[in-house]
Amino acid sequence: MKKLNTLLVIVTCLLTVACSTPESLKGFDSDSWKADKNACKGERGNLTPEFEKIRKELYGKKEYVVRNVLGKPDKEDLLKRSQRIYYYYLEPGSQCTDATTLSDAFRAEVRINSLGKVSEITYNYPDKVKKPE
Repeated sequence: MKKLNTLLVIVTCLLTVACSTPESLKGFDSDSWKADKNACKGERGNLTPEFEKIRKELYGKKEYVVRNVLGKPDKEDLLKRSQRIYYYYLEPGSQCTDATTLSDAFRAEVRINSLGKVSEITYNYPDKVKKPE
C-alpha cells in the first residue's frame, strides 16, 4: 500500500510538471491576454511586443502549452491531415460584434501540425507587428 501511494505521488508530480508552462514563457502576461477575448478591449495590441518575444519559443511546443499561455483561440480552422490553425486577434474589429466569422482584423495565426506541435506562427498583416524594445 505504501508503494502504491508513493507511486501515485510521483505520477501526480510528473503530470503536473509535464502540463505546466515552460519557465521561459512565464514572463508573458497570459492573464491579460486571455482576458481580452477577441481583442475587443484593445489590450492584446499592447501585448504584441511581448508576444513577439515569445513567438519563436513557441515553435515545437505542444498544443497544451499554447493553450496554457494564450488560452483558447478566438477562432480555429481544421485543415487536412489533422492540422489546425489557431487565430488570436490583436486588435478590435468585426469579430467583436459577430464572432461567428473570421474577421479581417490584425491577428496572429498559430499552425499546429498533425503531431500536435506548433509548426508556424504568422500574422495576417506582418507590417503591423510592434517590435519588442
